[in-house]
Amino acid sequence: MKKLRLHKRKLKIWSQDYLVYRYLWPNLEQAIRKAVSAPNSGRRVVVDIGCGHKPYRDLFDDVLYLGMDCGGEDSTPDFLGDARQLPLQTGCVDIVFSTQVIEHVPHPQKMMMECGRVLKPGGYLILSGPFYWPLHEEPFDFYRFTKYGFAQMLKDAGFSSWEIKEDGGDWAQLMLALNLKLCKRWMAPLRCIVNIVGLTLNQAFLSTKSSANYTVLAKL
Repeated sequence: MKKLRLHKRKLKIWSQDYLVYRYLWPNLEQAIRKAVSAPNSGRRVVVDIGCGHKPYRDLFDDVLYLGMDCGGEDSTPDFLGDARQLPLQTGCVDIVFSTQVIEHVPHPQKMMMECGRVLKPGGYLILSGPFYWPLHEEPFDFYRFTKYGFAQMLKDAGFSSWEIKEDGGDWAQLMLALNLKLCKRWMAPLRCIVNIVGLTLNQAFLSTKSSANYTVLAKL
């Protein structure tokens, strides 16, 4: 499953991936607000790991924002690097941000350890990753995560506290899976119906045993 990386955040009710972004984006925005509003002396340094085309840059006000990626193809990074060995000094970053990247890292615990290493004491990690998603960017698609898996990785990396939020519930995930099969352009009206049904059922019968995705806010 090959897909161009996100350039701008714009919800479209007919989109195949509407039911993941409908929940992921508000959770990321809330996490960013919490991290940015925490007491801090001086201008914050934010590093976006796997930045792509920096679609979340506008959510960070009055910071030094630096995007890192492993290459320049379909990406506009400020510098290149490996998430498992970040080219940054220890304790030099206030916020590490990384969304929908960790499943593509061959050794995700190494990435988590590196995030902790480069953060200042009391710094924040904002991260998201899938529990359910079809194979994509093959063959560089290695892992799926439960909320307990994320919690264990954070603990092992030395983080002191964290919040892990589900990006939608079971019904949203089920309808998302259906819509990812409705890929023809003429199916757009059907995708709208499926998305509306997913939203309605998710609200009426909320269960989060099979969420499509998770958003993490962790403090070192």
